[in-house]
Amino acid sequence: MYLIKQQYKALLVVLFFVPVSAQADAWSCSHGNDVREVSIERSTPSPVPCHVIYKKPTEGIEDQVLWAANHDDSYCDVKANGLIATLESAGWVCTETISDNTQ
Repeated sequence: MYLIKQQYKALLVVLFFVPVSAQADAWSCSHGNDVREVSIERSTPSPVPCHVIYKKPTEGIEDQVLWAANHDDSYCDVKANGLIATLESAGWVCTETISDNTQ
């Protein structure tokens, strides 16, 4: 019983120290042979400023900044998740990627 309690304590400590930045901030979507990528790029560890970048790597189209925010902490997350929902409703299969986009 003591060993189980120690394991739970260790798990709680690990979960407590997992960086907040380890969240979904990039997605790769596919439909047939086409690929679309959506990412939230931040220049600092803070939620803002941020940019939502849309890429069409298999179509040779230049990357696009669809949305940007300087003050609203949730703006880029809301916009990126809305775009992913739109792509999925159109038949695209999207996979989350966890990355550290502090560039």
